[in-house]
Amino acid sequence: TRLLVHSLSSSLTHHSHRMRGVAAAIAGLSMMTIGFLWHSQGGGRIGRLLLSSEKTRAISFQPSARMASRSAEWRQAKSLARQLRKRNLVSYAQQQQRSPVVYHPTLGFSKPLLPSSRQQRAASFSACAAKSGSIEGTTLGDEIKLQQLRTLLEDKKLDAYIVPTADPHQSEYPPNCFARREYISGFTGSAGTAVITRDDACLWTDGRYFLQADDELSSEWKLQKAGLPSTPKISEWLRDSLAPGSHVGIDPLLHTANEVAELEKVLSAKEITVVLEETNLIDGIWQERPSNPTSPLRLHADKWAGESASDKLKKLRDEIRGMGADALLVSKLDDVSWLLNIRGADIECNPVPLAYAIVEMDQVRLFVSSEKVSDVVRGKLEESNVAFYEYDEVIEGVKSVVREGKRIAFDPATTSIGLKNAAKEEKSDSFIERPSPIDMPKATKNEAELAGMREAHLRDGVALAKFFAWMDALTKKGETVSEYVAGAELANFRAEQSGFFEPSFPSIVGEGPNGAVIHYRAAKDTARGIKAGSMLLVDSGGQYECGTTDCTRVYHFGGDAAQPTPFQKEVYTRVLKGHIAVDQSVWPENTPGHVLDAYARRPLWEGGLNYLHGTGHGVGAALNVHEGPQSISPRFTNQTPLKEGMICSNEPGYYEDGQFGVRIENLLIVQPAETKHQFNDGKYLKFERLTHTPIQTKLIDLDLLSESEVAWINTYHQEVWEKISPRLTDEPVALDWLFDHTQPIEKPRPDDDDASAGVGPAAGEDVNGKPIEAATSAA
Repeated sequence: TRLLVHSLSSSLTHHSHRMRGVAAAIAGLSMMTIGFLWHSQGGGRIGRLLLSSEKTRAISFQPSARMASRSAEWRQAKSLARQLRKRNLVSYAQQQQRSPVVYHPTLGFSKPLLPSSRQQRAASFSACAAKSGSIEGTTLGDEIKLQQLRTLLEDKKLDAYIVPTADPHQSEYPPNCFARREYISGFTGSAGTAVITRDDACLWTDGRYFLQADDELSSEWKLQKAGLPSTPKISEWLRDSLAPGSHVGIDPLLHTANEVAELEKVLSAKEITVVLEETNLIDGIWQERPSNPTSPLRLHADKWAGESASDKLKKLRDEIRGMGADALLVSKLDDVSWLLNIRGADIECNPVPLAYAIVEMDQVRLFVSSEKVSDVVRGKLEESNVAFYEYDEVIEGVKSVVREGKRIAFDPATTSIGLKNAAKEEKSDSFIERPSPIDMPKATKNEAELAGMREAHLRDGVALAKFFAWMDALTKKGETVSEYVAGAELANFRAEQSGFFEPSFPSIVGEGPNGAVIHYRAAKDTARGIKAGSMLLVDSGGQYECGTTDCTRVYHFGGDAAQPTPFQKEVYTRVLKGHIAVDQSVWPENTPGHVLDAYARRPLWEGGLNYLHGTGHGVGAALNVHEGPQSISPRFTNQTPLKEGMICSNEPGYYEDGQFGVRIENLLIVQPAETKHQFNDGKYLKFERLTHTPIQTKLIDLDLLSESEVAWINTYHQEVWEKISPRLTDEPVALDWLFDHTQPIEKPRPDDDDASAGVGPAAGEDVNGKPIEAATSAA
């Protein structure tokens, strides 16, 4: 069949109108193949062939042709294909609904994919969880844990103890062995700080986790909603809650130098002392705490890194000299990984090893467990004069550098007070505090890194198309799929893609009210069912050899027989309008990301709606899915400009508690913009889209869109079809789903043409596409 298809492809390229004759000539083929040939070889509205001849690639996609009515010829073939797919759909769905087992293509192990939950965090996809054990090392209840901790407070003569999420490297997602805050509180979110006093237990977290924390915290705990005007900072709460002369304990390896300076400044007003405890108090009650992870290091290919470790080190040493330092202490795990072109699997969903580095002018001291380092990795790094030390020797390593008479630089925003004091103890003026010189080179991707990110998103687009086609098929058949199984199957579809390692974060698969929990994680026993009529939010991503992905889509299942409510459509459309506004923005260089945040919120604000999280975060290249220093958020204190080569997410949303959630997320590359004018010879920037997954048009209220926004949607879906469909030629069900979900839409409007141009409000229009005069009159 394949040989026959390829032999006919050249003829079919320019003679798609002969399709019926071709079908008759190959009557011996299965009926499914005929439907596939028609679908993939063109005819009518498709306007693009999927076989790899140069003639095929040269044919352009014509939206105007796709807008035309289907010919009778197309209707016949499409109907035939649909009938035959119905016949094969059950076996296809059964095949895809296999047991949720994921095969790691590099490390070679397989295990059931069990999304982390309060009871099952350790059953994760990563090698870390496979080897390090669960954080639920004991079944002690919250009340007993707090009693034991308070006993230690009395023994240590402490009045309060702070337990951050952070590990010694300030990681967003700590490995299980450092998940102390989760152990003591039971809260599984990625951001939060616990404070325990003799009488109170409080947890601070941000707006992404308010609902989740309410659900997970026991009655022993009080939730402090960080970021709200009525919520005090931790330092302020301690100052106001503790008596003068009290003592607050912390682990010096878990708090940055900047954090401790701010804490001491606020508490000194009541003569409250910050005590640096040598041992972590949580470890004293966590009887079965997991051991440190032992996943092996791997090399990140030069093809995707774009620059050798030696070249990166040469540039970095110039920066160190410019600081007036002799060495640089590197604490952040993704900084170490990026600098040395290494990757690991010590943290769930983050391809980094537990390691520190000290960069000197003639060598690099790498502090990492020796059992993780293979001969191949060791040999490659030794080419860049890397010397190896055990992970727990880092404090002595810092002291050793100072004893050699060298001044060591570090970033006080990411380096622990414990490591700063190690240098200070040897010599008081031995250190220099500067922002990390690695952040900006890591954030501004080179061409090889960008090429890898583009390829990763193409692979991801295939996986997502197959997943949503599978979900669509089952729900239309009247079946119900649990959130838990859906999340596992999504990982399986990604695992089928070349170079896939693991999810880039635990997938968020939230049906109905669970979609309103911004960082929801389904548990097997409590997962909701997804069926016809369900509104499902899916936020997920993958770690590939070449790049990192992160995409959010909301789909309403059940086809035309099940329709969303008018409010759901309004909310979805307003979120989409904000998404489009950010995507199409153009701005002068050196503009910080917070300037663009209001673009995403304006359509929601006009409806009296909002969301309590940032609009965009930076993303690493085959590294952490959350990467700084750039962001798009209301936090105007982040003045980092958006620069060419940076990657940001674009993810406005809205969450109706107890009902549903909406978030639409693409990843974007900052690129130069061509503008008609260049004021003061300035450079302007824009975005290039990375993500290629359809945006469901069923949920759109077309009356709220301008003509230019409709054009943006059609152009985006044209790009999705052209980029993803050639990779689905062997997946007829997913290909058919992709075709149906990339069809152009048209805004119903009066006979007089809308003369608007560009995306967003056109001249004479408000954000809803209505004439400004009419809107003013109504007001």
